[in-house]
Amino acid sequence: MRLEYKTGKLPYNFIALGYMLLAISAWRIAVSDWVGMLLLLLSVFLLFFRSGIIVETDPRRLKMYYGIFFIKRGAWENIDQLTDLRITKVRQSRRMSVLTISRTESYNTYKLFLRLPNRSIELIAGQKDDILRKASSMASALNTTLVNSAE
Repeated sequence: MRLEYKTGKLPYNFIALGYMLLAISAWRIAVSDWVGMLLLLLSVFLLFFRSGIIVETDPRRLKMYYGIFFIKRGAWENIDQLTDLRITKVRQSRRMSVLTISRTESYNTYKLFLRLPNRSIELIAGQKDDILRKASSMASALNTTLVNSAE
């Protein structure tokens, strides 16, 4: 069985830049300028870049990848000695400042870790319900226990 989860994409400011470059490249291609093709390639990269994980259960292995469209680059890792999956609650803070106005925002993030005897691998971070759903499906597919230390 093969499970695939998308874990992230570029931040919104890069995605907005991708849309702007797409519009500029369309205009540059319309006026027959070769720079438009380069801008089009850059905008496609910014808009469609993704990261994620692939978990295979038959040969127990894990691949953390970065990719665009169907191209997924990453190395397979053997997880035969898997002990359990663990959900932890982490308090994160983000500082935002514009000119002289600044504020700090704190929020809870839930993280899913795959635990091996010698190390832990962070798989997914996000909201509680989403992490619980993904973790339970992954634990049942891998036939391992799920430890919820976030409660």
